[in-house]
Amino acid sequence: MCGKTFGKTAGASEQIHNLETTSHSSELPSPDGIPGLAGVSSGKVMVDVVDSVTRSRMMAGIRSKHTRPERELRKALHALGFRFRIHVKGLAGTPDIVLPRWKAAIFVQGCFWHRHAQCRFASMPSTRPEFWRAKFDANVSRDDRNQSALLSSGWRVAVVWECMIREAGADVAASVLSKWLKYGEKSRSILPEDKIF
Repeated sequence: MCGKTFGKTAGASEQIHNLETTSHSSELPSPDGIPGLAGVSSGKVMVDVVDSVTRSRMMAGIRSKHTRPERELRKALHALGFRFRIHVKGLAGTPDIVLPRWKAAIFVQGCFWHRHAQCRFASMPSTRPEFWRAKFDANVSRDDRNQSALLSSGWRVAVVWECMIREAGADVAASVLSKWLKYGEKSRSILPEDKIF
């Protein structure tokens, strides 16, 4: 963009630039004068750089199936010799990967949407927090309900978190899953610290 700003963000960008250049002085302007920062008194705040229509379009484009972590894990499991079905509609929660031979269902969950506890990717949006809290709570309760239904019907359930695949890699996650499938317990959550059993 060569330093140019467009639309509504121009005023905010200029004011933020003014904040940065005057940060050495003892008197800083109030955040109430900056669009998007009204009512903020302290702490880190990230101002959205796109308008609400663009943000809505971007959020609508986020996939629920065939995500990159899911594709990478499927590829790694297939390389280890596992054969599976994907997105089986007849099972509670439509698991991402189903291994009928082991009667195992694997969910590849995004840390943000499924609220992975103490994960840096599970941040809370600053706009409309009550909406997001209700949405996230509904996601978590639905996940718990689906996993309980699978366990009670005799399936084994594993949850692979997005951060595991990002930080340790799909090959490591597949290795941990391989050991779990062959020797593990009924339920398992695959985390980055699970390098190898």
